[in-house]
Amino acid sequence: MDPSTDGYEQWALGMLEALERAPTHDTENTELTARREEFRATVAQFLGEVRDPLTIGVVGEYSSGKSLLIESLLGMPGLLSVSHAPTTGNVTAIRVDQARDGEPAPSLWERGVVYCTPTETAELMAHLHGRMGKFAALEGLAERDVDALRTARPDREGWQPLVDWCRRHGRSAQGSKLSAAATEALLVADAHKEGAALLGRRYDLSDAQAKLAMSLKDVPPEEKGGGWDRQGTADPEGGSIPDDVLAACVPLIRKIELRVRVPRHIWDLADVGALTLMDFPGLNASGSSVRDRFLSRRELRDIHTVLILMNAQRGPTAGEQDFFDMLREPTADGRERRSDEELRESILVAGGRFDQLPVDDPAALRAALLNTPERLTERRLLGHRDTAVLKRVVEAAQSLLPAGQHKQLVLASPMVGLAALHASGALGAVPDVSSRARPQAAGQSVPPGMWAQVADRLAADAPGSPLIVALREFARDGGLGLLRRELTGHARAHGGRLKSGSVRRRAGAVERMRLALIAAERSAHPEIEYPPAYQEIQRTLHETRLLFAGLRETLVLGRGANGTQGDELRQYLVDEAAAAVAAWPQWKELFAAVDRDRHLVVAPSATEEDADFDMRVQEELALLGLFAEEPAASEGEPRQTIPGGPGELLASFRASHEVLLDLVHDRIRAAYEERLDQYAGVLDDLRERWIAIAAEEQRRGTLSGARRGRLGALIMTINAEEFRTRLRETAVPEQDSGAVESGFPLRPDRLFPWHPEQPEDRDPLERHVAHVVRMRRELVAALVDLVHGRLAAHQTQFAQQAGRALAVGERYANATDTPELLLSGIRGEGAAPGAAPLDLAARLEATPAPKPPSTHRAAHASTRPGAP
Repeated sequence: MDPSTDGYEQWALGMLEALERAPTHDTENTELTARREEFRATVAQFLGEVRDPLTIGVVGEYSSGKSLLIESLLGMPGLLSVSHAPTTGNVTAIRVDQARDGEPAPSLWERGVVYCTPTETAELMAHLHGRMGKFAALEGLAERDVDALRTARPDREGWQPLVDWCRRHGRSAQGSKLSAAATEALLVADAHKEGAALLGRRYDLSDAQAKLAMSLKDVPPEEKGGGWDRQGTADPEGGSIPDDVLAACVPLIRKIELRVRVPRHIWDLADVGALTLMDFPGLNASGSSVRDRFLSRRELRDIHTVLILMNAQRGPTAGEQDFFDMLREPTADGRERRSDEELRESILVAGGRFDQLPVDDPAALRAALLNTPERLTERRLLGHRDTAVLKRVVEAAQSLLPAGQHKQLVLASPMVGLAALHASGALGAVPDVSSRARPQAAGQSVPPGMWAQVADRLAADAPGSPLIVALREFARDGGLGLLRRELTGHARAHGGRLKSGSVRRRAGAVERMRLALIAAERSAHPEIEYPPAYQEIQRTLHETRLLFAGLRETLVLGRGANGTQGDELRQYLVDEAAAAVAAWPQWKELFAAVDRDRHLVVAPSATEEDADFDMRVQEELALLGLFAEEPAASEGEPRQTIPGGPGELLASFRASHEVLLDLVHDRIRAAYEERLDQYAGVLDDLRERWIAIAAEEQRRGTLSGARRGRLGALIMTINAEEFRTRLRETAVPEQDSGAVESGFPLRPDRLFPWHPEQPEDRDPLERHVAHVVRMRRELVAALVDLVHGRLAAHQTQFAQQAGRALAVGERYANATDTPELLLSGIRGEGAAPGAAPLDLAARLEATPAPKPPSTHRAAHASTRPGAP
């Protein structure tokens, strides 16, 4: 799970437990009970989003080949579709996990159906009513009938007036859109009569049932009437559902859920681990277009990435832009819209059914593109009359992306991809999917091999065109390998950020529902009062949780740290490395050997012949009476020399590396303690408040053993010195001798230019002092790279130490029984200890939403003494 969302998981679990443990006061208050159930379903859905992997929605016009493309990506033909006609009538979510080693083929191991909640069904009927009102105004319906439709708006009491209007006027309306919308409303209403008990529930399905649930079909009258009352069938609380009930209630389905495992040789998910692909219905399918658009809009607000698939047979249509526009819309539950930056990262585009691109004359196209000396450019390729559809796909793909955003276009064909899978041995036999391929449009098909030749020609004449990769990969395996890599790479590069943003947006909507339910519970039970001590404990617990969240963001995740600290640490490292290398004793000897012309003077090493020559020199001088008073040099005395090989510098290099590790360790620890110091005042203030709360409870005589233990744990874990101690326990990283030697930039088997064994005719500039300076820079850079490579791992060690200390406090502060221990015994004056269990409002008040990093310090500042 993404660390940036695990706080939301604990929050959701806390709210679900609050709903389970809270006492029920008014079972006859059906409205309050309905609100609780709606909140429960919303939180459960939110928890699923937090836990689930990145979700990628595959959208496009009906019959664009979405379902068949998904099947081919998974290597599972027949998983979704059953005919070439537009069949996808419901959103289908396919959770894709990596198969275990040894599993040779993809496998389907879970199927389920999720029904709309009562609120979602009511919203669907209200949406249908709104669309019918617009159609009625446009299609010339009588004013009297329009007024009757307007007054038939669904409300909390139900939608029977709308059903009555549809039965009287809808099917006889002159306009086809109004009549179709009225028919849809009647289908939903009829399904609700038989399946009201299904709303908000999930049921397991067989393979045949999953296929049935994926399409909207009329149910013959003779199939109706069995349902839950049929002998031997499951009841609404069970895990399975009868076929006739499933068929009759298809309009109430929100989505189908499948779970598959795919082996690496078909799709290597690498470090992504899992993905969820969502197959959306086309927006213009007859008989369900209004409902499909409603469901698509609801599901699109929850997905993280959209793959827009265009049909290469007929080119782009308005439907692709419709889906893109849906991403921009604010949601009905008040979630903020996606930022432009997130939109840029959220869109991928592909051209499907590219093998069916309509071409009048493939031979003429080959001659125009390949059999000519003229350079083949992207403009020439897209300018040919037989590639007009491809040009529209390319232009539409770019128009769907925000200005300045360029991504790899994928040209795909499930048919070519399945054939490639069979040829590679991944499929035991070629499945018969011909009945599901759309008929070829007017024109002929182009062999995939020709597109490979076009890609090669483009690469030679116009390198850099993204069509080179798209065409080459299409010819290889129908573009499926490229699409798999694009999806996996996208999840790796952007998945965490997109999912985190989506979770935060949804959390805002859940938080508003939490506050609204608290207000409703308070209004329903005004007799419940809470003394000041209760309010103080609740407020202190809330601020403690906020503090721990802020510490995790800053110390463990590093989000609260100054973004320039990394650059400052590297510059500090460079400065210290330069100072350490400059202090090596070898440089003094080297620079002392520089003459006035700034050349190194090489003094040859003493040999036996040199010693004999020196002796004869002294004898000659003695005969001449010169320098007789000076003693002769001792025989064999070595002359002063300078380092002659890199090996003499390796020991100094190793010592400097060890010193730098110590310095960086101290600098990182100081930086973490500085971050901790930002919270020192808040830690001390909250610690004093918990001590005061414990003393007050002890004075009242209500401090039970469990409550005393929990208060003691909070007092202990809120101590700043505990965090400092953990940080100081982080050990200095040990030196890796092998890494140091391999990182040493000089070759031990090479001599320096000034070594006496170097040929005398070498370029004098090689003996210039500049060579020494250049070599010092290389040594400094090598030291910096070696130590800098350890920074991330060492910072992680500090973060882990802080995380261990923090986890203890989080375990007690965030435990779902902490509010029960601290609050339940003090509600109401004179209440016996432990006699008054917390009601739902109190429990939900004790589970506030996690705050984003930018608000942590502001929240903490408000707890300081004297803060406004």
